[in-house]
Amino acid sequence: MSSQTLAQWVSAIGSAGSLLGFAAYVWIMLLNRKDSVEVRQEQQAQGVTAWLDDGGRHDRDEDYVLCVHNGGDSPVFNVRCLFSLPSSDDQHAVELALLPPRHDAVRSLPFGADEVSREELYSAPAVPEMRFTDSHGTHWGRDGHGQLHRVESRGVRRRPEHRSGEDTGRDDSDWESAHRERAGASRST
Repeated sequence: MSSQTLAQWVSAIGSAGSLLGFAAYVWIMLLNRKDSVEVRQEQQAQGVTAWLDDGGRHDRDEDYVLCVHNGGDSPVFNVRCLFSLPSSDDQHAVELALLPPRHDAVRSLPFGADEVSREELYSAPAVPEMRFTDSHGTHWGRDGHGQLHRVESRGVRRRPEHRSGEDTGRDDSDWESAHRERAGASRST
């Protein structure tokens, strides 16, 4: 084998290696881009929270109120908060169609708070669980321990389905039943 042929082989192998290296780099960059979109989306969802609070802190006459906060840069839709009280079999729900970015919504509790003790309002069953849909159409949930999770796994880029103004992509019935069971179990212990 002549040195010229050997040089051509080395050059061809080097070119193929460079091409493979470049292809791997592009593939990794595309994966990181997708991951960064998902990370940004989850960071947005992390800023959506709900809690029961003293009404006086929010210039309200009621003893206690439900506070829902969107700390993100995009609105969230179809916010639904569920909570129960240890002394009652009732499940309470508060719904918001839209929660703008960097906004707090303060709502009256759907029961007479004067009949409820402070300890009961800050007990585990009274911690609001919530569901909401972000501006990308992804459904999120926050459990009674404050943990955020995706309700449904679907692509980040998929648009929400709109039919007659409703969010038809999210069914909360199983979640509501599970909440009712958890609240019942905590009352019996």
